[in-house]
Amino acid sequence: MNFRTSRRALVAATLGCSLAFASLAPLATANAAAAADGPSIRVVGGTDANRSTTGWFRQFITVTSGGPSTCGATALTNRWAVTAAHCVATPDGKTKIGKGKSYLLVNPKTRGTGKRFYLDKAIVHPSYKPNSRLQLADVALLKTSKSMGGGKLTLNTSRTSPTLGQAAQVYGFGQTVSGDYGSKPTVLQRGDVEDLAGPTGTVCGSYGSDFQVAKEICAGLPTGGTDACQGDSGGPLVSAVDGRNRLVGIVSSGTGCALAQYPGIYTRVSTYSNWIEAKVFGKFAVTSPCASPCARNKGQSSTITVRNRTTSKGSFDVSTNSKYLRVSPTWGKVKGKKSKTINVKVKTSLKRCVVVKVSSTDTPTKSFKIATNGKRC
Repeated sequence: MNFRTSRRALVAATLGCSLAFASLAPLATANAAAAADGPSIRVVGGTDANRSTTGWFRQFITVTSGGPSTCGATALTNRWAVTAAHCVATPDGKTKIGKGKSYLLVNPKTRGTGKRFYLDKAIVHPSYKPNSRLQLADVALLKTSKSMGGGKLTLNTSRTSPTLGQAAQVYGFGQTVSGDYGSKPTVLQRGDVEDLAGPTGTVCGSYGSDFQVAKEICAGLPTGGTDACQGDSGGPLVSAVDGRNRLVGIVSSGTGCALAQYPGIYTRVSTYSNWIEAKVFGKFAVTSPCASPCARNKGQSSTITVRNRTTSKGSFDVSTNSKYLRVSPTWGKVKGKKSKTINVKVKTSLKRCVVVKVSSTDTPTKSFKIATNGKRC
């Protein structure tokens, strides 16, 4: 199975994507343009993805507009999915989603199947340059007009994962034979690969300085044989991080398919996770170290952390429905990439739960329950 676009044929591939974008199908046209040059994106050497063993199958999405589906995507929330920027970007860096035409096929059992959800908008990463030879910042977000329902894959935010040699899986409906544009499978394919550079390696096959480890992942097999290829662009590279399957990469680019010296190149999700989370979840990450509801007795405290995911300053407000809590501060400002801690102290024990809310114009309100009698509510 194969997913990705050629680095040497990048300009032709990008133009192909934009011309076909009314259908969100960058690689169908791009592949034909790249064929003569060799490089491509897809999954070769894969096997049928087994729904009974692939627990996150529900999160795989195909992007289409009624024509051949040529890009993959991954559900992050009920209305947001992530894909490759070259799947949706025009040559001038803008997006075009074809109102009433472009849609996602969610939970596809076979090629072209799945429940249809029309797109509301697409957002391309601001650092993506469609006419550049390299596919850096090759990430875009897709928002549907209606909820897609349950099923999502957690982003990898660890800058030290995956490690060198760590196992990973790539999924897609792209070509299964390099250079054979009619070899697209009926059933979703899974390719078992491994990280060939790690989080700090500077060498990825024969790519030389074209590979940038801080922004990309190099994955395949040392001897070749399994890889992403045309038709797989935007699809997921999944690996276990902290004991949980996470989205670590997005199918982006490469030379040929399944070649020993030219592994697949994937957008490194952890590098762009702050941007993704800020667009999808809001400017602030609001968390508490204890499970909700927090169980506290009189005189005990809980903490809530407000972390700014972006580089710009933002403000927030804190409120509670009980006079028996002392909250400090009740408002605050957080500079870019900084955090602020809110202290919540129980003044009097009550046989009920009370609520603390953190709100901001940049982030949906987050509520925390506190059991003031030291027990569950």
